[in-house]
Amino acid sequence: MPASELKVLMRDTLSHFQHLHRLSGSADAEKSVDWLCEQLQARDIPFRRESCNLWLSDPLDASLTVAGQVINAKTRSFSAHCPDGVEAELFHDTQSLDFIPENALANWSARVRGKLVLADQGFEDYVQRLMNAGALGLIHIWGSAEAALHEETVGPVWGTPVPDDLQRYPTIPVISISQQDGAHLRSQLSAETLCARLTTVLHEHVAPCSLPVVELPGSSEEFVLLSSHYDSWHEGVTDNATGNALCLALATLFSEQRLTRGLRVAFWPGHSNARYGGSTWYADHFRSQLLDHCVAHINVDSPGCIGGSQLVVNASGAESSDWLNQAIIATTGKPAERVTPIGKGADQSFWGLGIPLHFALREVPEQRQSLSPGSGGGWWWHTEEDTLDKVDEAHLWRDFDIHQRWLESLLYEKTLPLDARQYLALMDDALAQLQNEIDPAFSLNPLRERLSALEKLISGKTCKLSSLAEATGLWHRARYRAGDDFHPDLSYHGGAFPGLQRLCGFRRQQCSERYWLMLETQFIRQRDRISELLTRSEWILRQSV
Repeated sequence: MPASELKVLMRDTLSHFQHLHRLSGSADAEKSVDWLCEQLQARDIPFRRESCNLWLSDPLDASLTVAGQVINAKTRSFSAHCPDGVEAELFHDTQSLDFIPENALANWSARVRGKLVLADQGFEDYVQRLMNAGALGLIHIWGSAEAALHEETVGPVWGTPVPDDLQRYPTIPVISISQQDGAHLRSQLSAETLCARLTTVLHEHVAPCSLPVVELPGSSEEFVLLSSHYDSWHEGVTDNATGNALCLALATLFSEQRLTRGLRVAFWPGHSNARYGGSTWYADHFRSQLLDHCVAHINVDSPGCIGGSQLVVNASGAESSDWLNQAIIATTGKPAERVTPIGKGADQSFWGLGIPLHFALREVPEQRQSLSPGSGGGWWWHTEEDTLDKVDEAHLWRDFDIHQRWLESLLYEKTLPLDARQYLALMDDALAQLQNEIDPAFSLNPLRERLSALEKLISGKTCKLSSLAEATGLWHRARYRAGDDFHPDLSYHGGAFPGLQRLCGFRRQQCSERYWLMLETQFIRQRDRISELLTRSEWILRQSV
């Protein structure tokens, strides 16, 4: 298909989606899938329209009143539903961004207990800490100066919960306010005691959600998974109608070609109000196909934004940086600003499935003015202002071209752009950094020695591609997971070797005997889990050298 027709298709997608508020479980979300499926059918592109039941939390309304003053506020998905309101003394937690040693936790808890807490962060782990301390609610002050309030989530569970997860869901209301309003409240609190009243209204429900997947076969059973979430906060044109338009155009382009590897293009529901529920459902229900045949997952989120002039690649570390940059240089004339490890988010629900390649292109502004992590760093991210005027069609076509080049390589070349030595070095660097952040009693040297042995094993030798891919899948489990393959880690457990990250900051002299015993147990189990994964990978590679 000519480039001009692909551009028209992307433009038509944006034009149609801009009028739909596509929150999963809503009629507009299903209308957007209807339209996607109509476009696929009109072009004879093979696809399946799956349906998955998802646990959804829709934030509807919030209010905050302090000393008779009404302050603009938004609640967060999976906040507690408190329509009758909570009233209590307001407390500014100046330690909200600080690590709290175990021997100082009781004093901190006493200060926040029974209070509505004003804080400079609203991440899920902080909400959990406030719940455990007996706080009555959280008012998060956004960290940059835009007046717009952003939709967000405090859901602690990745995807749909199991019964043991129920106890983790927030039992306190959580709202956000602007930086300006927060500064005013902090100033007032420095001079006087204040009481506040907040309300939250949420709709928590289970609903069927469509999950369309294009399935283009190749001559081999291997396939690449390309994905984007179609659900949105409000119109969500740059998050993520632009991603949907790009993926639809790529599906159309490659449907006209004979492929060596197959291509699946998935459109996820439940990214926003089900905490990555759609991609997790797909990982659960298509596990064997992904485990046996998927060689790469490329996630597309918020391409084509005004101001998104700089490019960053979020990658697992196993991908050749030169290969990633080849497509970017061919399109833009220069490499990405940086290639950086994938963070916790963006429907990265596939770490326990042995997929060797995981990466995503991300736009960032030349000069950041907002803390918004999406929409190219634009202040309108997750707000009512994420509208069609925030799209830069030149950036969208640039991002399309880069993805096309990546896919042409993955779908036609027999090899995979794996750089095992680079990945082993990155993991060793991460362990070295971790060692500086945990108690010296927890030695990571045995793990670093395992990595060194693996590097020596493959240095200057040729391994079978299938064995190298299988070993890489085991390394991903070590680097990006703390638990087993069937239970995703909690949404706030991230970073390199997340099970070991739990040890950061704690020192023996600051811990009770009971808590130190728990930390020792955490260390032993995680060390041995990672060691076993590395040992298994070494055995696989020895058979193929």
